Amino acid sequence: MKTKLPFLLLILLGLTTVQRLAAQQAPQYTQYIFNELIINPAYSGSKDIMNINATYRSQWTGLEGAPSTQTLSVDGPAKNNRLGWGVHLMNDAAGAQSQTGVYANIAVRIYLSRKSQLSLGVGSGVAQYTLDGTKLNPGDDVPDIAIPETRESEILPDAKLGIFFNTERYYAGLSVANLIPFRDDKRIIATPRRHYFFSTGYMFDLGPYLRLKPSFLLKDDFRGPANLDFNAFFVIYNRLWLGGSYRTSAPIFTDVNMDEIKKRNAWALMAQVYATQKFRIGYSYDVSLTKMRDYSSHEVSLGYSIFRKQLGRTITPRNL
Repeated sequence: MKTKLPFLLLILLGLTTVQRLAAQQAPQYTQYIFNELIINPAYSGSKDIMNINATYRSQWTGLEGAPSTQTLSVDGPAKNNRLGWGVHLMNDAAGAQSQTGVYANIAVRIYLSRKSQLSLGVGSGVAQYTLDGTKLNPGDDVPDIAIPETRESEILPDAKLGIFFNTERYYAGLSVANLIPFRDDKRIIATPRRHYFFSTGYMFDLGPYLRLKPSFLLKDDFRGPANLDFNAFFVIYNRLWLGGSYRTSAPIFTDVNMDEIKKRNAWALMAQVYATQKFRIGYSYDVSLTKMRDYSSHEVSLGYSIFRKQLGRTITPRNL
């Protein structure tokens, strides 16, 4: 069944049409909390062990043409501990549009003290952007615009930059994605706008077997309301993470109608369990507080850590 163009653009992709399809939105994640490599290349190797992470997200499950995102990443420290490396693969599809990318990250790690470090990271790669015109059915009531009747695809370079500071309890990161602009009025394939991310969090001890980790994420493209995530987790026996997230928007850098902001409110429940010391499983359940509340979102993540020995002791994951 074909999806009508107005619904596809306004609800699923958040695009505008002015002789071409405008910038595509960046993929939405909930469990970036467990693996910030997907938003910040400077995170590479920050846990001092090798990590393998996979994520599958189904947004607005049951809605035709709803977004679906898959990621696979691997990162770890170099032998001299002065460098971190990472590889990140991503596939994102929403309606008639899809994006598949592969990125290689490198981070320079500066040890400020025995328990704190600052990392500067860069990521580069390529992404294939596709617009399947066969899925678009504008109908008779839509203005005559340039819509491809076949499958259009284009491979473009991409780059990211980031900075990440962390201790055993605190972290803060700042990054920017989609650094290479593509401003061609003749291009009909949408590419993401440049997005900026700021994240921070802290781990509190509440007892010998219970800790609390609040965190925060700001995402903005400076063309609309900023997206804000407020997160909090209880960590039980260092094996079970239980918490939630509230997502909203605010006109921090732009003037935006408040009705537009209300359309972005959502909440999520999350859990992560270490089935073994090396293997973890995560799950999140998202519900929008808007007209899309009847369509929930689900995200599953898997992680595997490879420890290494250094100076006669086994390096284990950091708290953050």
